[in-house]
Amino acid sequence: MGKRALFAAIVVLALGCRPEDVVHRFSWFNSMVTQRSIKPYAMPREPVEGTVPVTGLGPALDVETADRIANPRTRTSASINRGKIVYETYCLVCHGETGRGDGPISADAGGPFSGVRSLVTDTVGRRSDGYLYGVIVNAQLMGRGLMPRYGDKIRGTDQWDLVNYVRTLQALTRSGGAR
Repeated sequence: MGKRALFAAIVVLALGCRPEDVVHRFSWFNSMVTQRSIKPYAMPREPVEGTVPVTGLGPALDVETADRIANPRTRTSASINRGKIVYETYCLVCHGETGRGDGPISADAGGPFSGVRSLVTDTVGRRSDGYLYGVIVNAQLMGRGLMPRYGDKIRGTDQWDLVNYVRTLQALTRSGGAR
């Protein structure tokens, strides 16, 4: 075998092996493999008494159940500002900047989706905060079959902050502030 063939064989063997296998054969590099480590989920602990689970699905809502839910979030500027961020992230594309149902993908704006509802009509304005919450969480169960459910995307107090922001849009429309 020539020197070039021997060199090529050595290069192929060196590139073909896993470097960590070679390094760990030397005792001074082996300490990272055999170290003591903490495995936090090896012995799961029972939850503390009184804790509320944060996983799993919430209760199934229908129109009657949702109407009885009270809004736990006060309509503060912080809540409305957070609701605006959530609205701009998830709702604006269909319902538009002012909530009139004229977002970029609605048929009113030349998009492919027809039937996007205005959020600032008197009919929607007379609905309860719980109803709006129910539509956000799962629109299909609330009778809004075309709207996707957002309960798995918009979580926690953001759902109620969004309701508060929609109420602000409705108030602006009634006062003539939104065009």
